[in-house]
Amino acid sequence: MRYSPERKEAVLKKMLPPHNRSVKQIALEEGISEATLYNWRQ
Repeated sequence: MRYSPERKEAVLKKMLPPHNRSVKQIALEEGISEATLYNWRQ
């Protein structure tokens, strides 16, 4: 599945202050694998 750059940016912002969510939390909430989130972060 492909995600738009806007979607990726919105999800990655949840990892930053003031949210500071963990990758695991975001993966569960968004239905995106942890591996995908780690790849996006790089």
